Amino acid sequence: MINMRESRSPLGIPGVSKVRWWWARITTPGAPLRFVYHPPADPAELREIYVYDSHDYDIARLVWQICDQCQHGRINKISINEEWQRQGLGRRLIHRALRDGPGYTWATTGQSPEAKKFFPIMTAETGAAFTAHGPSCQHLGLNRRAFSADSRPAPRTMIERNI
Repeated sequence: MINMRESRSPLGIPGVSKVRWWWARITTPGAPLRFVYHPPADPAELREIYVYDSHDYDIARLVWQICDQCQHGRINKISINEEWQRQGLGRRLIHRALRDGPGYTWATTGQSPEAKKFFPIMTAETGAAFTAHGPSCQHLGLNRRAFSADSRPAPRTMIERNI
């Protein structure tokens, strides 16, 4: 497992200025965790949530994609600092991803030994299969920004409070 305490603070992430992070901290006083969501510019692009503890350490990360056209979702990466494992954080993150594709077919990329224990529990709880290297769609494998003539800026990074 990665020692995420050596990872970046939220101020190192594009879209999170000192003022925005200050505002997030002021509007969530005493919050033990803060969830920073990076929405995609294109619906099938990567979505990311970084989780920071009260000391601004990067303690968890979830990366996922969905395809509304094919109704497929894929968990690309979930990592949680060892100190925060088995406290429901991974569960909360997976439920957040599922909100973007309710009723979709879900798969994962490769799974670590910990994930091979975690995802069957999530399957039983949610009904989503989370099959390792499971079926996906052609849209999730593309980096649409690389092929797009549209050079839209990435949507604004936001603090999510309902995870």
